[in-house]
Amino acid sequence: MVTIANIADRKHTEDVLLDAARALSNARSETIFEDLVIAVAKLLEVDYAVVGVCAPDSETRTINTLAVCADAQIVDNFQYALAGTPCELVFGKEFRFHESGVQEAFPTPQARALRIEGYAAFPLFGSHGEELGVFTAMARSPMKRPDLAELLLRIFAERAVAEIERKWSERERRMSEESYRALFESFEDALFIHDFDTGAIIDVNPKACEAYGYSYEEMQHVTIEQISSGSHPYTQEEAIRWGNKAKQGQPQRFEWHRKNKDGSLHWDEVVLKRAMLAGKNRIIAITREITERKQAEAQRTRLEAQLRQAQKMEAIGHLTGGIAHDFNNILTGIIGYLLMAQERAEQSQDPKLQKYLERAQRSGERARDLIQQMLTFSRGQRGEPRAIALGPLITESLMLLKSTLPSSMEIRTEFEAPLSAVLVDPLHVEQALMNLCINARDTMQGRGQVIISLRQATHTNCVCASCRQLFSGEFVELAVKDNGPGIPVEILDRMFEPFFTTKEVGKGSGMGLSSIHGIVHDYDGHVLVDTWLGAGTTMKILFRSLKEQSAPLHLALPEALEHGKSTLQGRVLVVDDDADVREFMRDLLKEWGLSVTLFGESSQACRHFAADPTHYDLVVLDQTMPKMAGLEAAKNILARRTDMPIILYTGYSEEVTEDIVKASGIRALVRKPLQVHQFYSLLEEILCSHSGLANQ
Repeated sequence: MVTIANIADRKHTEDVLLDAARALSNARSETIFEDLVIAVAKLLEVDYAVVGVCAPDSETRTINTLAVCADAQIVDNFQYALAGTPCELVFGKEFRFHESGVQEAFPTPQARALRIEGYAAFPLFGSHGEELGVFTAMARSPMKRPDLAELLLRIFAERAVAEIERKWSERERRMSEESYRALFESFEDALFIHDFDTGAIIDVNPKACEAYGYSYEEMQHVTIEQISSGSHPYTQEEAIRWGNKAKQGQPQRFEWHRKNKDGSLHWDEVVLKRAMLAGKNRIIAITREITERKQAEAQRTRLEAQLRQAQKMEAIGHLTGGIAHDFNNILTGIIGYLLMAQERAEQSQDPKLQKYLERAQRSGERARDLIQQMLTFSRGQRGEPRAIALGPLITESLMLLKSTLPSSMEIRTEFEAPLSAVLVDPLHVEQALMNLCINARDTMQGRGQVIISLRQATHTNCVCASCRQLFSGEFVELAVKDNGPGIPVEILDRMFEPFFTTKEVGKGSGMGLSSIHGIVHDYDGHVLVDTWLGAGTTMKILFRSLKEQSAPLHLALPEALEHGKSTLQGRVLVVDDDADVREFMRDLLKEWGLSVTLFGESSQACRHFAADPTHYDLVVLDQTMPKMAGLEAAKNILARRTDMPIILYTGYSEEVTEDIVKASGIRALVRKPLQVHQFYSLLEEILCSHSGLANQ
């Protein structure tokens, strides 16, 4: 039977719960714990209400209060140890209620000081079951209605836990954001946060501002196009393509050529990733500058190219030197016999025969010039360098050169003054100029304008077009500029290779530019090429400037001397391992009236000479001989007769120079193939001065 007391209790409970609901709904976030303890104290009609959490990292379990209500007033928070208190039996366990007798059951200083008699408390558990703290109600008088106390404390404990976890979550999020920001700000690489949809920059770290030269505010308005070099493939369109791949969840790593605010260009390594930041999709770009690495790679590539070029040139140079001796021996006989045959043809008065022989001689001379270009390229055949002024030399060379170029070519000169002297062989300069002009003629197909210029030039950190080496210095620059179609990139890399040519078969030897390579580098010079497709080419030869100007010297090419019909007298010993050359030398010297003895081995010739050193008036030695070279044979002969005139001739030898020959006591050095008229004059001079045997 329901009593009036039960009805009253029920009505009271309903009223309390209604008031509790109002209190919970009216609680403010900023004062939530204060509002909760005030409501609990009022609804349970107690003197004290306390909500607290267990202090972390404490050696003894301690409760830090979040809010304390005493006599309907909020008072300062405090800390108390759980040990010996009724809260010790609640924390992490279950609801506990003491109607009275708390001071006797838990004789703690706090209980006595507060004169606690009644006690009720509910444990605080986190959403994952972790032990958080307690929500406590205490009174100075006995407490009643444990059921109502448990119900209210449970309700308010749950609300307190929700707020505790929210605040903790907010604090963790704030700490996380602060940590993220601190990490973001201190990151050593440049970081960019891009809008997922538009790709616009919405955040950057200080490193990005420092690296790119923009302020933080400016960075908010910078477009990808502004910080890209703009040259393919480093364009905004390409950046969008990378970004779209990153949006699809595919992290991208690539190199990027960027442009700073000041216009300077740099290299970056870029990583693009899709990420969720503050609940929103973003694209993160991490960029690390690799300009120094790219420069080092470019330098390494350049050095590798130099090494390959040097190895290739050296290999071809050895090959050239290897065939030069035999080739020149062959040409010695061919050209020599042709000249002798021409003299016979003149006597026979046969015009056709003379014409045929002249054409054959021109072909032989072309072969001679080709091998000379090969030797010049290989840098084994050095010239006779001297201090010269290039202006007068180029002017005189052009007078001869113009006659060989078509009249449809206009030649202009632009010479600066004054110019430093350079140390070169004049013949080599003329050869280089001729090759450049012929190259320009062929490029323009015989029609157009060629500008030949001379100027003083300082070059810093330039790369030679032929040897690929980095160089700097003061030069005298000889440039030949044409208005032809320009040179394609694929040809630029190979144009100085021997035998490489773009001309039709039979139209070019492919040795013109490679011989320039040999000439220029023999004098520590370099070559530069400026070319524009459809707008012409400028080839620049750079000769090192002498520190002091010297009086200009210029040697013209020696003219062929006609020896007339006079004959020579004397006995000549000829030593050559090539049978064809020996046969030619015998015929040639006998034709001139000389008595000739031939040997194919130096050692045999030396033994023969030793038997009678006074028998001969002249010795002609080939340098390149098996077992005993010409220089060694000359030493042997001069040991037996110091005044013996010796001529050393050679088809090719890197070791033999004019200085070495003179130091050895040899009268003259002659290069094969022999220039017959000059050779005659040399013999005439030696024999006349030595013994007076030649007819005048």
